Amino acid sequence: MSSTMSRRTFSVASIASVLGGAAVLATPVGRALAQGAATAAAQGGADLASAGLPTLDITVTKDGFDGMTDSVAAGRYLVTVTVAEGLESGAVGFVSPGPGSTVDDLLMVMGGGAMPEGSPPAADASPAAEGEGGEEGAPPTFVYQAHFAGGASAMPGMPAQVALDLTPGDWVLWADEPGAAQAPMTFTATGDMPADLPEPAADIMVTFIDFGITVEGSLTAGDHILHIENQGAQPHFLFLAKGPDTMTNDDIATILDAEMSGQMTPEALPFNPDTDLMPVLASGTQSIGTVTWVHASLEAGTYAALCFFPTAGEGLPHAFHGMHTVFTVS
Repeated sequence: MSSTMSRRTFSVASIASVLGGAAVLATPVGRALAQGAATAAAQGGADLASAGLPTLDITVTKDGFDGMTDSVAAGRYLVTVTVAEGLESGAVGFVSPGPGSTVDDLLMVMGGGAMPEGSPPAADASPAAEGEGGEEGAPPTFVYQAHFAGGASAMPGMPAQVALDLTPGDWVLWADEPGAAQAPMTFTATGDMPADLPEPAADIMVTFIDFGITVEGSLTAGDHILHIENQGAQPHFLFLAKGPDTMTNDDIATILDAEMSGQMTPEALPFNPDTDLMPVLASGTQSIGTVTWVHASLEAGTYAALCFFPTAGEGLPHAFHGMHTVFTVS
């Protein structure tokens, strides 16, 4: 799996393979999305700045992150991600521990990060670190109870932006890929969440449930701000890919079924996902109740929206449970 694909395409879903292997991660749909990751990362986020949010400017370096401090005030931020010279790509994700787990548990799963000085070994940090409640192929239960706030990926010379909320508490900033060269770092969001949070003006609403995606709003060619909200119990993220004008949601289901059965033959497929799907957007992982805002530049045509986060208890990416939809941009 290329570094670009693991960051942009399956990000947190690759936790499953690190912990024992999700059923299917490197799907043709995923490979097609990865082929145009530079295009997705290059989409500007200038319109997001009009909301007047405080900013976090983070640079992904060879082995870590620059620009993030040990503490920030809790609130809504416009995060700009830049990749240091010499790297092919870079990503950031924000996650905080949920009930029954600790920051150390998250660091253990994400890999590559040194534990805070003086802390016990991650395996002893809590019972959740042993993966109680999960089955082989799925991340441990505490991953699903963690709070994913979103994130962004970028390519060299092409910064990416996302507006997201950092609620009070301890957080992990990581590279959106288990075992990445960049060591995760911890920080704290202090104080109370502001009562009045500026909200970027969005004209397309994307909503997640378990397991479905709806895309509604101004579905016309041009630049848009997407309001992405997770109303499902499990974490979700969004991938948009532009396909053939004749593409249907049944076509996506057929391709995923063929991947599951190992029958990826030309005669079994409605079109070739390796060549006929072009990625447009890949969003960061979000937990229930979270909202992020991202920019998307859409051409007229037909699009597929999918989620590949691994299903709790089994590890099968959500798209294989029907979490995909097709819509048209006029």
